[in-house]
Amino acid sequence: MPIACKVYELGESGKLALLREALRDGVEAADMKLTLTEATSLSLRGVAELVGRRRSVVFEAFSFRGKLYLIVAAGKKLARKVAARIAEAAGVDAREAELASRKISRLCEGRVVKLVVFGMVKVPGLRRVMFAGDAVSDTDIFKDFSRLGEVKYVVFEDESGALLGVSDSFSVVMFSKSTEEELIELVKEKLLPLAAEEL
Repeated sequence: MPIACKVYELGESGKLALLREALRDGVEAADMKLTLTEATSLSLRGVAELVGRRRSVVFEAFSFRGKLYLIVAAGKKLARKVAARIAEAAGVDAREAELASRKISRLCEGRVVKLVVFGMVKVPGLRRVMFAGDAVSDTDIFKDFSRLGEVKYVVFEDESGALLGVSDSFSVVMFSKSTEEELIELVKEKLLPLAAEEL
């Protein structure tokens, strides 16, 4: 079963102390309970237990290159709800992180692309175009549209053979067998450095 996560920016890395203080004893609201499971000088891990939901939602906040990031291991709607509650508890703003089209394109270089969605296509009458197949990136039409539009979403095999989906709104879906913690580590180690890179 696929698992997903969403990446948020919470401001400057110095706000980690505010977040740690706000979540240290846990936070209870009418719809969820936030609990820290691990805290270090550079990161916080925890779970959000939502009313009416059996499984808890894993999250991690950490400093990276001067910014404070939050990864919530859930689909977009649920992740947004958890991120908002965490930000509210600490008095910070949670802003959806973004992954520019050119960075998504770089991510695909030398990899087998199974699906790609292009937006802002410079072809009259078209807004979005999607291609799917066994090796979309090997086709001439993929290369043509790479010059004509922006990559909004892509599904590709990474170097380990895992099937991964990444959007420009920094939502990530792992289609291969994995845990939430493994997905968060993958995002921290492989995707976030690319997102933070200056091009």
